[in-house]
Amino acid sequence: MIVKKISAREGLFSMLTNYHTHTTRCGHAEGTEEEYILTALRCGYKVLGFSDHTPWAYATPGFVSHIRMLPAQLDDYVLTLRSLREKYADRLHLHIGLEAEYFPAYLGWLKEETERLGIEYLILGCHYDTTDEQDAKARRFGGSASPAHGRRYAEQVERALETGLYRYLAHPDLFLNRMTAFDAEAEKACREVCAAAARLDIPLEYNMAGLTLQRRPDGSLGYTRDEFWRIAAEYPVRAIVGLSLIPI
Repeated sequence: MIVKKISAREGLFSMLTNYHTHTTRCGHAEGTEEEYILTALRCGYKVLGFSDHTPWAYATPGFVSHIRMLPAQLDDYVLTLRSLREKYADRLHLHIGLEAEYFPAYLGWLKEETERLGIEYLILGCHYDTTDEQDAKARRFGGSASPAHGRRYAEQVERALETGLYRYLAHPDLFLNRMTAFDAEAEKACREVCAAAARLDIPLEYNMAGLTLQRRPDGSLGYTRDEFWRIAAEYPVRAIVGLSLIPI
């Protein structure tokens, strides 16, 4: 079982918390762990969770993902955060997590590593159909306008949430990213995601970073989308706000 140590008294859904925090380790964010902590303190945060993209023990020889740390770097990630948690214990509740996809072939490895290292929580970031080992762009959710893309995304999300490993679903409307119209197929996929989250009592994340991806010159929808959240409001689901703090 994944250890879930976030206490109720911290208020998982209170405003001045953030559990979706990436650092330079994931290759597409800026700032060290301590820089994020100092920024969070200046902004009045009381709870900060780090969730860099999880590494995976890929079976493909020589494959290196460019959106995550290497497996050999995972121990240092945890040890660094443990040290910082002790350093700032009187000012901030710090939690150690990971953002992870649903890669069934590798979930056994992930469970072993999270238990070994005492990872406190996982959030589901459903970025890829299957894995990113072969053609990452072709397999990336949010990179296609095909209706089949949304159907596959909803299927993957439901299967992932049913494992019980993930605390919440990050950017649940990611699959809309490159679509150019919100049609009946898109609505159906949204409803399937929301229905699964409601049935399993898994919160959905309103991803603030996604707001910067709207109104693209090519006419694609981007995310975070009002259409999705209007649908989500029809279901008994909880929401959590995910921010991208910028170290200053």
